[in-house]
Amino acid sequence: MGSKFTVSYEERIDAVEKYLRNEYSMNDLSKQLKVANTSIRRWLARYQSLGPEGLQETSKNLSYSWELKETVVMDYLSGSGS
Repeated sequence: MGSKFTVSYEERIDAVEKYLRNEYSMNDLSKQLKVANTSIRRWLARYQSLGPEGLQETSKNLSYSWELKETVVMDYLSGSGS
């Protein structure tokens, strides 16, 4: 998923780590960085699941081949995928 961030990678890492250390609340960080609370929550979820790399800006949207999509749908329909 490609996205453009108005807050730098370093600022996002710093904000998430300050939140995790209980130095700032989400409200404080969102006001300080001029972003919505939902942005901070999204950064936190990405950081916790993917580590700091999850907060990097991507250059393009991911696309999947027709074959992969069909395989995933068939796995789901057969009950072997979620």
